[in-house]
Amino acid sequence: MLKISTNGFLVSVDGPNGVGKSTLIESVKTRLEFRGYATYTTKEPTNTECGSFVRKFAENHSGISLACLVAADRYEHIENEILPELKKGKIVITDRYILSSLILQQMDCVNSGFLLELNSKIIKPDLQVAVFADENVLQKRLSERKVLTRFEKGNQSYNELFYMDKGILELEKRNVDVLCINNNADLKNNVEEIVSYIIKKWRAK
Repeated sequence: MLKISTNGFLVSVDGPNGVGKSTLIESVKTRLEFRGYATYTTKEPTNTECGSFVRKFAENHSGISLACLVAADRYEHIENEILPELKKGKIVITDRYILSSLILQQMDCVNSGFLLELNSKIIKPDLQVAVFADENVLQKRLSERKVLTRFEKGNQSYNELFYMDKGILELEKRNVDVLCINNNADLKNNVEEIVSYIIKKWRAK
């Protein structure tokens, strides 16, 4: 991964399906903006033509071909959204990034070494927020959804949590700063912890 020098701060938020990333990110964004920080939120797969294709492709395909498409969407994401906003000096928060590949693509039997090499030219996040929840909590939240993706069906939360732990270790080996958050409950405290950590790390950057 590449360390890019900008006035911005890149935060990636990843975790198993049903962990509550979207709600957490929106709350963090609101809190940061309330405190006067320019913030930009985005997600992967993106809302581009490439990202839409990835979402459709992922339902019926797996393995290396999907991993390559996810990486292609990520590189486009960096060039067209993430880097321009970082250059404006914003805190950029992306819902899913490299850790999600280390979770979901490894569940599809793609080797972590291949995934890391495939993503070796992406921007290194200034902070990786790894969001956890208990397996039973994840399954309950997923059961309340009307439509589930391939990765959300069939009680796969255990595998997601397993590969998440392994992915965090890989990122820490590469000196990525990882903040682990338990999101079983207590959203307000989790938001405050993340916001305080982001501000502290950005000031020290």
